[in-house]
Amino acid sequence: MEKLERVIVVLIFSIGIVMIGIGSSSAIEGVSCFHCHTKIVEEFKSNIHYDKGFTCEECHGGIARSNNTLSTSIMSGDFIGRPTRENITNVCSKCHPKEAEDYKKSIHWEEIQKGHPEAATCTDCHGVHEIRAIKDNKSSTNHQNSPETCAKCHANKELMSAWYYGIKADRMDTYKESFHWKALSNGYSVVATCADCHGNHDNRPHTDPTSSTYPDNLPQTCGKANCHPQARFDPKIAAGLVHDKESLHTGELKFNKTGMSSQMRSYYLGPFDLAYWIALFFKILTTAVIGFFAGMVILDFASRFKLKKRW
Repeated sequence: MEKLERVIVVLIFSIGIVMIGIGSSSAIEGVSCFHCHTKIVEEFKSNIHYDKGFTCEECHGGIARSNNTLSTSIMSGDFIGRPTRENITNVCSKCHPKEAEDYKKSIHWEEIQKGHPEAATCTDCHGVHEIRAIKDNKSSTNHQNSPETCAKCHANKELMSAWYYGIKADRMDTYKESFHWKALSNGYSVVATCADCHGNHDNRPHTDPTSSTYPDNLPQTCGKANCHPQARFDPKIAAGLVHDKESLHTGELKFNKTGMSSQMRSYYLGPFDLAYWIALFFKILTTAVIGFFAGMVILDFASRFKLKKRW
């Protein structure tokens, strides 16, 4: 009987040791931040940084604690809490110095330095706590998702029409009229999105001679590998309208082009807007060709049916 009691005591003691170990492991896995920021910590578990072993204090500073007690000491030392928009790039630069260096050449950083904190920074494109790898289909910077990410700002009329930006808010709408968007929305991956033309981190205004969208640089930008490497570029292509709505072009004859922009004027041959007439020609041609061959197929079936009926 005594032996049985001893076995039971040893067994209970062993279970207690195991439970303590499990408790410690659980405490280590869920650091003190979890107590107050449960939802955020859960989101962070989908973060590529979490997969690589990063913790909250890597970005927010402070002292890591792995126990179940709440203490303000975790917010001591170099704790910065929520980084200001001006400081986000400096936080990210600790691990991504090259990307941060490129970003500090961009129009977005330039606007932040001018005192316009609404301009895009790292977290606007990559996310905050749920940052995923670019190859992840759920990532905001995934090739398929990047146009929608850019549209969060560039389709915001209130933001884009502010006096210090003055950018048209129809960039996404006009992109959706392009072949690139039609191909992308149908599942093609090797097709241009915003970043392919404007760049990723160092995107600059089209008036900057070093910009990838500067007229003189467009042949090189469009001629990149996997895009149009063998294409021959006429100077008029670079002078044309890129984000352009079809509604801008009409069949109206214009003999007086005073006040018309040079980009719009480049579409005209005399009083004719070639963009309108050429588009109309191909619509008619495509419809006629499809109609012709559809008619031939119908006549072929009809003739076969008559021959079969005759026999």
